[in-house]
Amino acid sequence: MDPRDLEIKKLKKEISISSIKQYAFILLFVAEIILLAAVFINFFDLKNPFSDVSSKPKIALIHIDQPITTRYVEHLIKSVDKIKEEDRYKALLVDVSSPGGSPTASQEFAEYLKDLNKTMPVTMYVDDIAASGAYYIASAIKPIYANKNAIVGSIGVIMPHYNMSKLAQKVGVKEDTITAGKFKQPFSLFKEMTKENKEYIENALLKPTYQNFVEDVATNRGIDKAKIKQFAEGKIYIASMPEIQGVLVDKITNLYKLKAELKKKYDDAEFETVAEKPTPRNFLHVMMQEALSLLTQQSAGLR
Repeated sequence: MDPRDLEIKKLKKEISISSIKQYAFILLFVAEIILLAAVFINFFDLKNPFSDVSSKPKIALIHIDQPITTRYVEHLIKSVDKIKEEDRYKALLVDVSSPGGSPTASQEFAEYLKDLNKTMPVTMYVDDIAASGAYYIASAIKPIYANKNAIVGSIGVIMPHYNMSKLAQKVGVKEDTITAGKFKQPFSLFKEMTKENKEYIENALLKPTYQNFVEDVATNRGIDKAKIKQFAEGKIYIASMPEIQGVLVDKITNLYKLKAELKKKYDDAEFETVAEKPTPRNFLHVMMQEALSLLTQQSAGLR
């Protein structure tokens, strides 16, 4: 082969390798820019320009699947607040599967949903269980849709108390609490409650909380209080039971069917979960906080 041809072939190969290196460098540079942009957007909580900017409507979805606590309700409200002013979100679907919890937190979120329903349509669905405080929340929106095997009800109030006095005697533990005020310490783990203290707890905490619970459910459901009280003795019910239709539950369906109806109603809208589970805290910290809350709360627990 002519030496000049070999030289030309060698030169072409070098040019080709150089071009590949240049393209690779350009691609790497572009990738770095995109990565930096993503980090910047995430850091400053900006809207991602590379995300889907489609005007397709959305239906926000939240799953209430934990015990109702003040912290959990704050997390749910904060999550929903983020999408309230966005036009693409046309409605909210609340999927409930919780055994209940704090009466204060339950009432707070029930009122929040009622106010939200004035500006954004809210749909309530009981997936697995809406008992006690969770039913308090579910009652805020009408109609209540439910799976036919879902558990609802448990409208009642309880304050647990354990008497460990005999165990304390065996291990040599004796309480020596100092108080000022006759009812400052109405109960203790290390002694039996007196009749007077029981009456005090019942009249000062349990009955008022129970009264608020029943009245709010009756108001939310648009049903006479006397009728609600027939189902407010702490009993639980399967959603499909005939006697609670129109009282505790309105319509029996399935989540996928309900989603299909809402999707059609809101112009083929897509569902988007807007409230993921809050970041768990240190286990010991959680236990200490819950114990402190139990000892200092001013209202009885709903369970």
